[in-house]
Amino acid sequence: MKEGKWLAPRYTEKAVFEKDYPSIEFSGIELKCPGCKNLMQLNRKSLLKKTAGWCRHCNRAVTL
Repeated sequence: MKEGKWLAPRYTEKAVFEKDYPSIEFSGIELKCPGCKNLMQLNRKSLLKKTAGWCRHCNRAVTL
């Protein structure tokens, strides 16, 4: 299982993250969060086709 990395710049609120990554992707990539090591899914996509996800436990955005 791949381990993700924190998304820079750091998003302090999920609402701001969802605004920058508006598209929902149902077949997202699963990976480990770099903080808590829990499995999570990259289920958001930006307008530039970059994928990311939000770790609920760490409250931070994660990408590949």
